[in-house]
This record gives sequence, C-alpha cells and structure tokens, in this order.
Amino acid sequence: MDPELRLSDERCAISGDLEALANGAPIQYVIGKAIFYNLQLNVNSSVLIPRPETEELIAVILKGERRREKEEGRESPANFEEVPGKAGRGNLYKILDLATGSGAIAIALAKNLKNVAIWATDISKDALETAKKNAVHHNVKITFLHHNILEDNIVLLPNNLDVIVSNPPYIPQSERSNLHKNVTDYEPDMALFVPDENPLIFYEKIAYIAKKLLREGGVLYFETHEKFHSELSAMLARTGFKEIEPWNDINDKPRFISCKKL
Repeated sequence: MDPELRLSDERCAISGDLEALANGAPIQYVIGKAIFYNLQLNVNSSVLIPRPETEELIAVILKGERRREKEEGRESPANFEEVPGKAGRGNLYKILDLATGSGAIAIALAKNLKNVAIWATDISKDALETAKKNAVHHNVKITFLHHNILEDNIVLLPNNLDVIVSNPPYIPQSERSNLHKNVTDYEPDMALFVPDENPLIFYEKIAYIAKKLLREGGVLYFETHEKFHSELSAMLARTGFKEIEPWNDINDKPRFISCKKL
C-alpha cells in the first residue's frame, strides 16, 4: 500500500511471522490474539484457540438462563438478581466453568451477565495464567482454580451452583489424522483428545461433579462431539439429569446439550 515505506527492525519480525504462517502456525498464535464473542483474548500454545461454535454456546447459555429467570419470576430479564431462596449465595448466581483454557467462556459470561460469581478451572497452570491475564484485561472478577477434572477431589470446587458449563476435550485419538496440522502441531493435545475406548471420559466425570455441586434446579451445559451426542444424552439420563435438551450449531450439527438437576 505504501511502496516508498522502508522497514528496519520490524521487517525481521514480519519475516518471522510469515515463515511461521507458511509452516502452518495458526494466525492467532502468531499475533497472540483471538476474537471471541466480540472480546479480544490473549492466546498462546498453552490454550486452545476459541472456536466460533463455542460462541454459540455462550448464546445458548444466555438464552437459557434468561428464560429460566423469567420462569422463576425474577423481575428484570436483563440480569441475574434472584428471588430470595431461589439461588445459591446472597443475590449472586454461581457459575463454574470447567476446563476454561483461555478463559473465553467464563469471561464472556462475566461480561454479559450481572450479579454473578464465576469460578473457572484448568489442569494447566500455563493456561490459567493466560486466563487470568485475559480476565484482568477485561476487568472481570473470576476465581481461577488449578484442578484436574479426572483426579482431583471436588472439595476444591464451589458448591450449591446455579450453572456448570464445560467444553472439555472430546476428539478421539483416531481422528487426529483428520485434523489440519495447524491444530495437531500447535494446539495443546491435552485440551483436544480423549481415548478412543472412552470418548465420554470427561463428560462422565463432569456429570458426577454436577450432580454433587449443582443446586436443585441448577443447569449443566456442554459443548459436544457430534458423533457422541446421542450417547452423551443417554449417559446424562442414566445419571439422573432431567430436561435434557440438545442444540445444533449454525451448521446444523449436534453440538450442545443442556440438562437440569431436579
């Protein structure tokens, strides 16, 4: 655009970025930023790059919670101020985001809801550091917890929750070869893949956690693999959840499930 412009030190940086892109590095990692639900987040190789499908999960949660607010008789459909005795603690709605990564889900909810207390967990300390920086950048208060969903005791987590949400690892190892190298070579394996023999391993554990920690009437939200959508719904029913509701994404693929503890 400006053929007379002469670059000095910046030229080396640009050349390095172009080389990284040519080798398959995601542009979000190259520039260190990604846009999620109109929010700019810092991202790096310790966290997944937030996907557009997960933006739809935020919309699903906001729609579902505002509908529930209306059903429960709270006055304002624009916030989460509770009727006494309806929810968890004081006049705060309590939300837990399991496997938060960059903090995208927790931060988007914190920016779009009022009167909420939000906790977010991850097994990766590096991911939590990134999420904390993103929360500070967007001036939202979130309590971050280092927690292994599959191993750590749930006493580390808050209880009497109104909402639990998770977009856990769900891609079977056998599907690795189907993915582009800008995913398999750069994004963290632990946030992507599950064993072929037990693809619902995280969902089963999170369902157990949710049964223990959700209040009566609390809601569990999942992003899912389209291949295991029906199996996940069946597992939730066996676990005792009610009002199991599947949602398709913008491409009309099975992608989300919500259910209620009754």
